Amino acid sequence: MTGSAEPSWRGGYVPAELNRFVGRRELLASARAKLGDPRLRLLSLTGGGGTGKTRLAVHLAHAVRRSYADGVWWVDLASVTDTGMVGRAVLDALPVDDISSPDSGEVLTAALAGREALLILDNCEHLAAGVAPLVVRLLTRCPRLRILATSRFPLRCPGEHLLDVPPMSTPSDPDHAVAREYEAVRLFEERAAAVREGFTVGADNAADAGRLVRLLDGVPLAIELAAPLVRSMALPEIVSALSAFRLGLLTDGPHHPGHHRTLWHTFEWSHQLCSPEERLLWARLAVFAGGFTMEAAVAVAGDAGLPGDRIPALLRTLVTKSVVTADTDAAPTRYSMLATVREYGLERLRRAEPPLPDLRPDPSGDEVAARRRFSRYYGEQATRHGADWYGPDEGRYLWEAAQDLPNYRAILDRCADATTVGEAEAGARIASALTAVRLWFFAGTLGEGLRALLRTDEALRRTGGPSAARLTVLAKAGWMALCLGEDTTAAELLTACRSLAEPTASEPGGEAALANLGFLTAAAAMLTGTAPVEPPTFAAVGADLAAAGDGGTVPMADLLGAIQAAFAADRHEAIAVTEAHLADARARGARWTTSWAQWARALAELRHGEAETAAEMFRAVLRAHWDIGDRWGSLWCLEALGWTSAALGRHEAAAPLLGAASAMQRRMGVRIGRLKPWAAAHTACVERVRAALGAGYEAAERRGADMPIEHAIDMALGHRAANRADAPAPARSPAPVLSEKQRAVAELIADGRTDKQIASALFLSPRTVHSHVGAILRRLGFGSRTEIAKWVLEQRR
Repeated sequence: MTGSAEPSWRGGYVPAELNRFVGRRELLASARAKLGDPRLRLLSLTGGGGTGKTRLAVHLAHAVRRSYADGVWWVDLASVTDTGMVGRAVLDALPVDDISSPDSGEVLTAALAGREALLILDNCEHLAAGVAPLVVRLLTRCPRLRILATSRFPLRCPGEHLLDVPPMSTPSDPDHAVAREYEAVRLFEERAAAVREGFTVGADNAADAGRLVRLLDGVPLAIELAAPLVRSMALPEIVSALSAFRLGLLTDGPHHPGHHRTLWHTFEWSHQLCSPEERLLWARLAVFAGGFTMEAAVAVAGDAGLPGDRIPALLRTLVTKSVVTADTDAAPTRYSMLATVREYGLERLRRAEPPLPDLRPDPSGDEVAARRRFSRYYGEQATRHGADWYGPDEGRYLWEAAQDLPNYRAILDRCADATTVGEAEAGARIASALTAVRLWFFAGTLGEGLRALLRTDEALRRTGGPSAARLTVLAKAGWMALCLGEDTTAAELLTACRSLAEPTASEPGGEAALANLGFLTAAAAMLTGTAPVEPPTFAAVGADLAAAGDGGTVPMADLLGAIQAAFAADRHEAIAVTEAHLADARARGARWTTSWAQWARALAELRHGEAETAAEMFRAVLRAHWDIGDRWGSLWCLEALGWTSAALGRHEAAAPLLGAASAMQRRMGVRIGRLKPWAAAHTACVERVRAALGAGYEAAERRGADMPIEHAIDMALGHRAANRADAPAPARSPAPVLSEKQRAVAELIADGRTDKQIASALFLSPRTVHSHVGAILRRLGFGSRTEIAKWVLEQRR
């Protein structure tokens, strides 16, 4: 292993191995040798569906992760349906502070350019048109990066090396006494023993085990699906049932090549071993693009033909039969399907007739109805959370939306291709509601939010949707553009909104649409300086939004009003307005909104009160934003603390803070310096600090720009920066200061919780928990979670 990685990159992220890896010794050795070849940058594991490409990649990743200083990073592309979202999916998997850039490839190349890392792209075959160009771009501009891909087909990129992952070896003569020596038989034995204690393959059943794996062509996923049957059937019965079913297969089904056809046959067999209700549930659950809860399953799969009260028991049975997987670490439990299992379910959902004439008709052909329930459930979920955003459940709403982002993306993709007004309007409601719950600031990006809103508007325009719906989504898109610093785009969208205002007035929903136009107009005037903004403007805008039922946008109007007062009003009004906004947010128990209200209050204190008080307040906000993963807010705090340090005459501290904030903007693809109030404050601060430091300013600013973001945050909070790996270990304080959220994470580590369990308990993303753990290790000077747990126990005593 070379060098020392930043805490957030160290180790990377690879899914845990949930069971023992069986066989594949020569294949694994070959893959490791290829990854060890410095001339080989791109390795693709190819093979039919179910041959074990993903499982091999997981095991390989754990085996080689110590060889990469900046970690091994896993990217699951199975739930991505839009080739334009490949870069976004990769960013989601990395500890990159990207909030908004519309060019995710540019952010990725900047983040990975100097890193020694292995990127694993799993399930690439359906996105080759998006994956291949990104892979070429990254490998060209990131010389120390390597990429491992799994795909049914080659990516056809320059420099690609292929390693075929065939089915496991099976005995050519099942009656031979050494059948157990074959990989496929050992896998079956291992998985069967996991569900039936004491199960082994011996002289009495080796022939049947050999016949079984031969019938399944040694396809690992097919064997995994068959193994649980040993709980309810004798091995000869399983072989007999599978033999009869396979011989009776018709040839008019999907013509998948090679091993994937074998897998399809296995799914057909597993399907027939389910009850009619279980089959129906399997097919309907396939509309989920990502994970889902029990509540979602009931809402999407339930109807008169499959009552909702039957679904919990049926879902548990599908988990038992390995059709559905359950993540019990999450709270509530989240369920999911493997991509190939979901693919089969979707095919069943589209077919009204069974594959065999002697079977009863399959009632699972109503794909349209299932997708309609799917869209309706998530639409109602997003709309309700957006309307109720300003309150104590903000964190939970945001967590739930982030967990369901793959499902929301799938719905928005379908709505973007809408052929009816109803479908387009459904997409508009969801895109608007997700903007209200701030999802694009956290789980997605502002660039993704802008794109989703504009695609929704195009669908509305194409299908003849109402002006009110178009005005609402375009106004929210204009707000996204303003936050990006794209003032030209924002101006164009504002003009488009104004052209829709007159026809909107008389339409249902017109009041809310016009209120959103009022918000965009005031926000654009303030942030771009195109027109004066009177003190009562944002209060009036907030009142209009509240009256129209757009509660999620009200706190944003209040915040802008508070910031406007802090920048432009006199001392009395600035303090009064910001204090009133802070008091209201606290009264509602809205933690995220409160943290931003504190930022505005600190700004008022900086410009009209005590800079020392402002510094203390900005640091408190920075702790809160960093802890909940709000990188957008963390950036604003870094910049503001630079202003504050300059106001206090601490110029040597101000310059690196300004440099760190500028670097963070570049990495995130945002340009808050193009927002007029920030630009004026930034310019004045730079001039002041440059005058004080003279020729030393450039070096001090560059030091902050080159600093890892975690170190910059430590510096801004007044903590020591993390030492290099080769520096002497620092003396450990008997009671180091952790933030409230870090303390909560440490307590849960001591209780033996995993990152997923911690994330569920604290309404954080696993990636944010990972960052917290790194920060805790750094501040306590520890090297493992075990040391954190011991420290917490000592503190408790």
